[in-house]
Amino acid sequence: MSNVVHIASVCTIVPAIPTRQPCTLWLCNSQIQLLSENYLKQVYYFPEAVDSSPGSFDRLVTSLKVSLSQVLVPYYPIAGRPRIAGLDRPVLECNNQGVEFVVAFANASFHDWGDSMKHCSIEHELNQAQTEITDHENFPQLKVQVTKFRCGGIALGLVTTHIVTDGSSIFAFFKAWSDIHQGLPPPNPPPSFDSSILRARDPPSIKMPIRDYVAVAPSLAQDHTGKSGEDISPKYHVREFHMSELQLSHLRHEIASGPFSYGSFPTSFEAAAALVWKSITEARDLVDTAIATFVYSGSAKAGKNRRHPPIPDEYCGTSAMTLVLPCPARDLKNKHISLAVRLVHDDIRAITHERFQSTIDWMELEGIGGPGRKEIAVNMRAEMAVYFVDLVTFPVYGVDFGTHFSLVLEPWYGNGVVVFLPTAQGGTREWSCSSRMK
Repeated sequence: MSNVVHIASVCTIVPAIPTRQPCTLWLCNSQIQLLSENYLKQVYYFPEAVDSSPGSFDRLVTSLKVSLSQVLVPYYPIAGRPRIAGLDRPVLECNNQGVEFVVAFANASFHDWGDSMKHCSIEHELNQAQTEITDHENFPQLKVQVTKFRCGGIALGLVTTHIVTDGSSIFAFFKAWSDIHQGLPPPNPPPSFDSSILRARDPPSIKMPIRDYVAVAPSLAQDHTGKSGEDISPKYHVREFHMSELQLSHLRHEIASGPFSYGSFPTSFEAAAALVWKSITEARDLVDTAIATFVYSGSAKAGKNRRHPPIPDEYCGTSAMTLVLPCPARDLKNKHISLAVRLVHDDIRAITHERFQSTIDWMELEGIGGPGRKEIAVNMRAEMAVYFVDLVTFPVYGVDFGTHFSLVLEPWYGNGVVVFLPTAQGGTREWSCSSRMK
């Protein structure tokens, strides 16, 4: 099934109260590093969101536009655009240029895919914006597509960047939008976009080795990240599985009794991460001397020792760095899974304030964002990396536009990317995982 979605209209939604001009947002080094990244996609499915009465869908669309315009008042940077040319350092102009909003119709029904929209074969049409960011001087921070199905269900396709919001804050934005849509007040306290809390020291000082990033020529950056602007391609295969609470418990006990255990039960994250890392490495049949890497995000908001002073909960911006944990393939393939868990456990414990700050200072010394400078890339090779995206602790199901829904993230670009989600029924006890491997 393809080409079943028809675009009816495209418009731009701007803040209901324009942001006073001029308004420029200073970007920290982590945000600048993400200027070269691609969009991230996700789709919310709302069964029976509209009824058969005349104008039902039109009223819903109008309400979504109005509430989006209202939530862009406190979240004003999302309506902005980056400015790079002619500057020593990129900034985000909070200039009210707005968010792209698409309305579409699908010649299909939810029941065409059985009882789960996770098997929907037209996701790429429900989020038609390209993944690749081609115009780095003028790209929206958010794109929205609302698609009505014959059955009355709708799909809400969202395309976001990590420049203004990361995983810990993008769902807070979606929840604020849905709250306003239902007549609730905007968030209090309002979101903060002051990224100076992640500023480099003066002068910059590198006190720890920089393992996770490299400075490369722009033409070589994709070779390190393995990320591509291409959307879903037949050369990748998507697989999903669920891990029950009982299965997870058995796995944690197996790890705790292993030869590389560390005196306590592993966390759910550590156990699941190690299982995925070891399993994919074995499936790839890498040569023993290859260095397999486990790539994940470490948030400066999490943990007591990651930032001093702590980052406020209302901070809305990129507060995470990408971590790249290496291990010889022979060890992952031939040794007990408790080894992989021990490596992940020790690496997480090593996420400290100084590790964050040294990375920020190193980026500063590399002249990030300056004209003619090298690009900062994640130090990984896609064919030997497992990129683990854990959304289990995020308020994935806190979004409510007045009807229940199921959430499906489109498989993220890249080879060996794994996304862990909680299920609506099982919370953190049952997870869904999708992986793309050649």
